[in-house]
Amino acid sequence: MTTPTAATPDVPATTSGKSGRLDPYRDRHWFRATSTVGPWIVGALALIAWTNSSSDYVLLITSTVIIYSISAIGLNVLMGQAGLVSIGNGALMAIGAYTTAILGHHGTWGDFPITLIVSAVIGGVIGLLIALPALRLKGIYLALATLALQFFVVFAGDRYQAHTGAVSGVTVRTLTIGGRDFSNSRDFVLVCGVILGLVIMAVRAMSKHAPGRMWNALRESELAATAIGVNAARWKLAAFVVSSSIIAVSGSLFGYANSVVSSDSFTLEFAVTFIAILILGGMGRISGAIVGSIVVVSLPYLLTNLTQNLPQDSTFGTWLSSNIFYINNGLYGILVLVVLLYLPEGIVPALGRIGRWGLRLLTAGRPGMPRRVKAERTELTDGDRTAMLSVRNLTVTYQTGARAVADVNLRIQPHTVVALLGRNGAGKTSTLRAISGFLAAEQVKLSGAVLLEGRDVLGSAPMKTAARGVVLVAERDKIFPSLTVAEHLKLVSHDYAQVIERPYFHRLKERLDQPAGLLSGGERQLLALATASLLEPKLLMVDEFTLGLAPVMILEVARVIRGLRMDGMTVLLVEQNAAAALDLADRLYLMDGGQLVAEGSPEEMKDRIMIAPTVTT
Repeated sequence: MTTPTAATPDVPATTSGKSGRLDPYRDRHWFRATSTVGPWIVGALALIAWTNSSSDYVLLITSTVIIYSISAIGLNVLMGQAGLVSIGNGALMAIGAYTTAILGHHGTWGDFPITLIVSAVIGGVIGLLIALPALRLKGIYLALATLALQFFVVFAGDRYQAHTGAVSGVTVRTLTIGGRDFSNSRDFVLVCGVILGLVIMAVRAMSKHAPGRMWNALRESELAATAIGVNAARWKLAAFVVSSSIIAVSGSLFGYANSVVSSDSFTLEFAVTFIAILILGGMGRISGAIVGSIVVVSLPYLLTNLTQNLPQDSTFGTWLSSNIFYINNGLYGILVLVVLLYLPEGIVPALGRIGRWGLRLLTAGRPGMPRRVKAERTELTDGDRTAMLSVRNLTVTYQTGARAVADVNLRIQPHTVVALLGRNGAGKTSTLRAISGFLAAEQVKLSGAVLLEGRDVLGSAPMKTAARGVVLVAERDKIFPSLTVAEHLKLVSHDYAQVIERPYFHRLKERLDQPAGLLSGGERQLLALATASLLEPKLLMVDEFTLGLAPVMILEVARVIRGLRMDGMTVLLVEQNAAAALDLADRLYLMDGGQLVAEGSPEEMKDRIMIAPTVTT
């Protein structure tokens, strides 16, 4: 037997081939294969054990969960991966169910799995047909287009039932395979489980290869994807076809489960249920579709069992039993609202995050859950008392673990202009957003202290920070294109004459009735500064005021900032344009890699900044 040498102490003492040598690559490959196949084996064994030990009532719930999971996975391909909105789940399930029911009256065409395959093909064709005109639509308009399919299919199903005399619904032939009846609860659950496994395997395979990459690119940015050669129309059509086929398969199983297909089953509420499933479980995840289906399907049954166990002669038990339908709908709404407020990413990602926290606790041995920790409060120094803003040991760590800002200390005296310089990625904007409260609202980990006139505001919500006098003029998205200049100013105060009459805002005075979307880049910056100054901030923070501006407009905006300072305002600038900052600032800080590397007056910093590779001049 070969023994590991000192050079490879972590390699297990396993051999590979006739040579007897260690093969770490083979061991890693075996581990990956085991970790991929393992969950499938465990899931299959768990399903078999569940079906053997559960009652018919529980198996009915199980089959419904599996069918809903297949449908939700299909919808997830469209919404979670490709980023396209659809309310057509109910219609496509109806297409699969009606196809299965109708084929059952045509000899061998009604045999399983022919019904399943034909349902998938017809569902894919319908998805393609609805996608062709919908390619021009986005967002809510695309959802409305798929909603039209919902109404059309339900109407067509109702007319078909009336025409054939099947008013109560179209019967579905018993599910048989090779002459054996699989309609009993246990066997039907196993069949549904096998189909769910095949669907998961197919979707995972697509996600790991070209379709998944293309859909993810379109979801993130269709413009960027098109710029690198992605055929947006082609891959959108593919997403519709794949999604519709999977959903139609679930509809076919839905027909087998109910033994009858009726248009009354496929309501708009039924279609919206699958959107709720994805929101609850976690958009973009197969496991989220399954967990969401378990929650949505099981909740009504759990509540029904609860009401049955209550004393029926009690007032509360009687009321609960008679209003169970409305209570179920209310619980759905409350559950979705709670998830949106406190677990916006969904149940599965939240559980994953909690699990990672728990793992870190076990490995690090720290008591309590990770949370934002502020620095211990210390006595205020004379500098803190006189400063408008004092930042102590500010550290910003994102959820990915990346540290954007590390132990930053800076001080801003009243009625001064202070500039924070550095290249892209230096941590300047993260510093501003931490001070203004936006990063705390995004659950980013912060530590240190931000003292506004001696009061620590680190971690306060953006609205509270603004109410205390800290106003941020963002780098982008600072104006509302459809509102006029006057309407912007009225958002803050109807008495805006005091600001607009100032000589450095003369350009805006001439454009009060003009929509902000028609202003030049420099004029938009002026409008943002005017709107911010109406709030009478104690500290005005401006992020990249020169970005994208012509030299003449840079001078114009600089004149406005200088005028605001002369009128008594304190300003913190974040800039890459060192020349513009040197001309404006009373004090400069130079930032690189999330840390301050230099500070001083413009005279002290001029030579260093001009030769610093981290600053664009």
